[in-house]
Amino acid sequence: MLANVRRMGAVLSKLLRERIADHPCVGDIRGRGLFWGIEFVMDKSSAIPFPASRHVAMEISELGLDEKYSVAVYPGSGTVDGVHGDHIILSPPYNITQGDIEYMVDSVGRLIEDYFSIPTEAFEVGAKL
Repeated sequence: MLANVRRMGAVLSKLLRERIADHPCVGDIRGRGLFWGIEFVMDKSSAIPFPASRHVAMEISELGLDEKYSVAVYPGSGTVDGVHGDHIILSPPYNITQGDIEYMVDSVGRLIEDYFSIPTEAFEVGAKL
């Protein structure tokens, strides 16, 4: 199992970065093995988080359960200062296959793209946090 975690973790890291690293609302992708976090920001260059009132991570998590995506992600918030900052966690099972990872990364990529298809201005860019 540990050998698979190492192999598939490397695949997951590579594919996540290829698929979503350039998205304007993805601030960071970090993790190790089969435990990865994706941080969301209003402005990538300054790493300004979304206002807590937007509930970005929770809404992404709920949308991911839709049949269109069929992916469960764990939402988290308050990572910047205890109130602001949104992220999701991906933690697939240790026996995951490369095909499963490819499906998961594609689903998460579509989920993020669709969720943020509303222009970021709609999220009160520059709003006082």
